[in-house]
Amino acid sequence: MEVRRDIQVEGDYFRFFQEVEGELRELIYNYKKCNGCGICVYACPVGAIELGPVHDIALGLDIPPVIIDHLKCAYCGICYSFCPFNCYDFRINGENIEKSLLPISLVSHTYKYDNCVECTLCYKACPTGAISRKVLIKRQDIPQKNEGIEGSVQIDSEKCNQCGICAEFCDVFRMIEKDPQPYDIKPYESEILINDEECDYCMLCEQICPEKAIKVEGKKIDFELPEKIAEISIDQNLCSNCAYCEKVCPYNAARTIKPFEGDLSLFEARMYRCDPVGCGACIKICRYNRVWYVSKDKSRVEFNQDFCIYCGACENSCPYDLINVERKSIFSKELASILPWRDSWEKAAERVTVKKKVVEGRKFIIEVEEQDLVEEIEFIERDRERMRAISDMIDKIEDVLKRPVYRRAIETGNITSFEKAVREYASKKDKGNKKQKA
Repeated sequence: MEVRRDIQVEGDYFRFFQEVEGELRELIYNYKKCNGCGICVYACPVGAIELGPVHDIALGLDIPPVIIDHLKCAYCGICYSFCPFNCYDFRINGENIEKSLLPISLVSHTYKYDNCVECTLCYKACPTGAISRKVLIKRQDIPQKNEGIEGSVQIDSEKCNQCGICAEFCDVFRMIEKDPQPYDIKPYESEILINDEECDYCMLCEQICPEKAIKVEGKKIDFELPEKIAEISIDQNLCSNCAYCEKVCPYNAARTIKPFEGDLSLFEARMYRCDPVGCGACIKICRYNRVWYVSKDKSRVEFNQDFCIYCGACENSCPYDLINVERKSIFSKELASILPWRDSWEKAAERVTVKKKVVEGRKFIIEVEEQDLVEEIEFIERDRERMRAISDMIDKIEDVLKRPVYRRAIETGNITSFEKAVREYASKKDKGNKKQKA
C-alpha cells in the first residue's frame, strides 16, 4: 500500500495532505487565524501537533502558533472538530467535511431571537466582526421632504439606550463611537448630537425609535416605512462566542452557547511580576474574546470572565505563568452511531478538558547482529573429529577428578602429579576399551 504525504504553503495557509489508495485527505491550517490556544495540541491522538512560542507570537513574531508534523498526522479530523476558532478545514476527496458529521464536535452557537429590533449595538461591539447589519433604507433614500417648515427634535435621555438606530437611519443624528472594552462594552458615548440645520422634521425618526425616546415638532411626510429598516445577521464561522452581543443587548435578543465551562484566575502572590506596558501578551493574544484589560487602579492586567471561553491562549502567552485557565466541562455533539474509532474521540475530549497531551508509547530499537549460518555449519563439519577428541579428553579428566587423591593434588598445586595420573588413567582406560572390543 503506497502512502503519499506532503505539505504546501500558500500565503497564510498550510495544506497538509495524504493520498492512500485513491483517497485524498486534506488538512488546511490558517496560521494567521490561530491564537495559540493549544486545544488541538491536547486533542491530537498521535501527538503530531506541538505548541509554538505563543508569548513571542503575541508580541509580533510572525510564525505559526502550532507546528504540525504531517508525517505523524493521522488525518482523522479531530483537531479540526475541536478548534473553537475554525482555524482548520478538513476535506476528503475535495469535499469539505461538516463538523456535525464527525463522531464528536464542539457545541457553540450565538442565537438571535425574534424580539431583536435590528439595532446597532451588537454589531458595533462584536470583537470579531461576526455580526453584520444590512441597512435596507435610509432617510436620504426617501424623496419626500418637508420644505420651509420650522420645528425641533428632542431626545429623552432617560428612555434612550443608545441603540444607534436613529444615527444609521438619518444623518441628522451623530453618535460618538468608542472602542468597547471588557469593563465597558458599549460602543457609544452617552451623548447623541443633533444637526438641526439638516433636519426637515419629517418625524420618521419618531417611528423608528424602539424606546419612543425621540420627540419631533414638525410635519409627518407621506411615506410608509417598511416593517424592517435594517437586518442583523451572525456569521457563526467568525463568531468566537464571547457573549459581547448578549451582554450589550438591552432587549435580551441574543444568547451565546459557549463550548467550555471553566474558571479563570490569576496567581496573586506573583502578580508583582506583571508588566502590562512592556508585555501585555494576554491582552494581545485574546483578540477574539477580548477578556483582558489593564486595570487603572492596580496598574496590572485584569479580566472579565463573562467573555471567556477558556481556550487557554492567555495562559500560554504569559511569560511568568501568572494565569491559570481551568476547563471543567466540554459541550459536545456526539453521533448516535458507535464507530470503531469512537474511543479516540472520547479520549481527545477528556484530554482537552484536563489539558493533557497524549502519552506516546516508548520506543525501543533492538539491533541484531547478522550471522552467516552457512559458514558455521561448514566449521562444525570440518572440525568434527577434533571436537570428538576434546570430548573424550573431558570425560577422562572428569573420571580422574572423582578420586579424592587427585583433587587434593590440584588443591595443593601439584599439577605435575595430576597430569601424570590423567595420562596413566587414560592409557589404562584405552587398553580396557581395546580388550572389550576384541
